[in-house]
Amino acid sequence: MTAVLDRSQPGPNPEPTTRTTWHRRRVWNGFTPLQLAVIVLATIAPLVITGSIGAALLGVISTEQMIETALGAGENPGLVVFGAMFLASPVQWLTGRTQVRVRKYLGIVFFLLALSNAAMFVLEVGAGAMLSAPFLVAGTIALVLSAPLFATSSRRSQRWMGMKRWRLLHKATYLIAAALLAHVVMLGEFGFGETMIAAGFVARIPAVRRWLTARGDR
Repeated sequence: MTAVLDRSQPGPNPEPTTRTTWHRRRVWNGFTPLQLAVIVLATIAPLVITGSIGAALLGVISTEQMIETALGAGENPGLVVFGAMFLASPVQWLTGRTQVRVRKYLGIVFFLLALSNAAMFVLEVGAGAMLSAPFLVAGTIALVLSAPLFATSSRRSQRWMGMKRWRLLHKATYLIAAALLAHVVMLGEFGFGETMIAAGFVARIPAVRRWLTARGDR
């Protein structure tokens, strides 16, 4: 006998249809509209840097122009990208939707931007200047700490290290965030990216985390 499907009853996981849940719909490759927007925006700075390097190699712009463009595209956007990555977990607590893939992508982009920024700085003034001032030391520490996180960002690394050791290593994210805040505070600057990083620390206060989790629209 052929079973009759009762279409009046929703399935176990009905598709959200209200305006309040539009941001939870998957529109491409499992990503929501907000996640895709974050990924696209985070990709702009690496593309600008790549384009400036290519233009310099082709002789379209000078080395000085390349350095200026790459530094401009790497510093503040890099802080914003890291801030978005640092806020990914609080967003997950609030929305009830995993942000692991977005956080991983943002972490990779941040490292590439930080590496580019350091390379351009060295190209401009020399490697010795990396440790010539406290704010530069803080920035260098953030870059050095982010390198092993970048190198172990794959699932293969998780399996090889074991989740316990992998998670322990990736807690260095907190040290990177602190080093970045120290870097900009010593520079006398505090912009959007720095505010996002500070908000990430506030969101991890146990009482705030419990509040975010309780407010989650799961």
